[in-house]
Amino acid sequence: CVRKWRSCTETLCSLRSREYSHVNLLIEGFTNEIIVINMGICMIAAVLSLAVGLTSGTLYAGSKPNVVILFVDDWGWGDLGENCLHASEVPGAKKSRIDKETACYSANQTSITPSMDALAKSGMRFTDYHVGAAVCTPSRGALQTGRMGARTGVSTNFGPGSLGGLPLNETTVAEYVKTQGYATCAIGKWHLGPHPPFSPIHRGYDHYLGLPESHDYGCSDSVHGAPDSGCLHWMHDRCPRNSSDYDPNWDLKTTCHPGPVNPWNYSIPLMLGDSIVQQPADLDGSRTGKHLSLQYAEFAASFIANNTENPFLIYAAFNHMHVPIVFSEAYRGKSGKGLLGDALMELDDAIGRILNALDVHNVRNNTIVFLTGDNGPPEDQCDWGGSKGPFLGMWQKTGQKGGSAGKLTSWEAGHREVGVVSWPGHVPSNTVSHVLASSLDIVPTVASLVGASLHSDRTYDGKDMAPIIFPTHEGPSNLHTTLFFSVGGEAYMNYDSLGTSGLLPTGLFEAVRFMVDEHPMKAMYKVGYGPQCCRSPSSGDANTPYNTTCTSGSLAPSPTWLKDPLIFNMSTDVAEADPLDTSSTAYINAKKLVEDIFAKMKTSLANDMRSHPDYKRDLSTKICCNPNNVVCRCKEITSEKFQI
Repeated sequence: CVRKWRSCTETLCSLRSREYSHVNLLIEGFTNEIIVINMGICMIAAVLSLAVGLTSGTLYAGSKPNVVILFVDDWGWGDLGENCLHASEVPGAKKSRIDKETACYSANQTSITPSMDALAKSGMRFTDYHVGAAVCTPSRGALQTGRMGARTGVSTNFGPGSLGGLPLNETTVAEYVKTQGYATCAIGKWHLGPHPPFSPIHRGYDHYLGLPESHDYGCSDSVHGAPDSGCLHWMHDRCPRNSSDYDPNWDLKTTCHPGPVNPWNYSIPLMLGDSIVQQPADLDGSRTGKHLSLQYAEFAASFIANNTENPFLIYAAFNHMHVPIVFSEAYRGKSGKGLLGDALMELDDAIGRILNALDVHNVRNNTIVFLTGDNGPPEDQCDWGGSKGPFLGMWQKTGQKGGSAGKLTSWEAGHREVGVVSWPGHVPSNTVSHVLASSLDIVPTVASLVGASLHSDRTYDGKDMAPIIFPTHEGPSNLHTTLFFSVGGEAYMNYDSLGTSGLLPTGLFEAVRFMVDEHPMKAMYKVGYGPQCCRSPSSGDANTPYNTTCTSGSLAPSPTWLKDPLIFNMSTDVAEADPLDTSSTAYINAKKLVEDIFAKMKTSLANDMRSHPDYKRDLSTKICCNPNNVVCRCKEITSEKFQI
């Protein structure tokens, strides 16, 4: 009651049918008994909450709710129905500048993601929510630690044969909650080191079912869905049975990343703990009758059922919506929005099953749920890449004459993601926040809620979201005043040599969001990225080969670092179409502010505990069920129901 004093009067006055009602209010260990006599005295609840100086931090710190983190792969901001339906309402957006609307039917205001939409309506939906990097591994490392890759060293992807992983001196969200007696479970794509001591069950998670990396790192047996756009034909995604089992339609010279001649001679394994249970993993259920996202949902439900009396954390990192797009036969054609829409519906069903398990076991009201993704949609994947919403990166298309503005870029759609926080009775329902927030904030927020202490020997880039999501009083106008972005890769790994030599004007960061007089701004120092969509099927049939002829304007120039950044006013131009005039006073002042911001960050990094992961690879160490098979295919496929 007192935790939300604005609703406290309403709550207490619902007892007005009784002449006397005794309500116990526990405030930091001190119990106050209030006797509610009539409607007039009901207001004492609100007065008390103000008199004792209650804040969201003191009310919720150490409250120990269950925690569920739902993390979607390669998910466009516009691929949540609620975002899609309300994209034009984002500050700085224009109705004429909205990307494809796969997730919603705007005409009748319905969506193909009803479970996730219901989750968003049950809590707070953020329109300006970001991730730690615009690519898989660095983004996951940032979520798990609350620290950017510039600090953890996690700057590019791990993969088959990687010897290292997230450095052991970095602490995961699971390791924080374990100190407070939590049971923990990880599901789905890990991508933070395939082998012990870097695999999930060695990083704080009691249970794990999932893939060690993205499912395009190896071939699969999937027959439903859509291919990687680098493949000339959907068959290129499929594994051969043996060294002579190459279909004559396969072009062995294709650049198809996950195909039968992928660089690792590898099919993606499904792991239970550190044990291989399927290889290749049955992504779409065509071999076992149960698609992988359903396996994940059932695994999570069994974990919940076994921990109704214990506080728990679930980290569910889905393989959807990464290419190759896969879904089970039950979803083919169901969405009316193409193959991407069908896959979105399957994802939504899996998330709905996990949320339903919370309800069935009567723990939903004591569970805080976070929903976000690892990075934006891959624009080069054409029909198989998701929606950027209103974040089009238009200068890249016009000023640079083409190129991607989604995943693997620091344009807004690369790192601005779906952001939802829900906790019934605590986080206000059906609310929308335009506050600048980040997946980096999950660790500080969760640590505070469960009563875990953050380390004093390192800097955290995330912030406790309590003042925003638990509005016991008027909160701050912004959680962050700055957020830094980079795709990662060599710019990160060579920071010490490049950043101090002046070769890169910002050291390692490609862009920064910042504030000028309460106006959100963005400075872009790197432009020119990979191709935008320059391939499209000649028909809507995934079995039809791609047209590989790229049209002019689809490829960007080589990546370029700018001495004078592009600066955008995000309060009026989230499409990043019209940068400030470099001769204007507004630009000159903003550039000086940005330079000061980077100077402070450089000092922060120099004084921080920075980690150094091992990025060496040895393919002889790749996870392999059967070394005698050309792609490590297991002799048998496990079709059991995986449960805790």
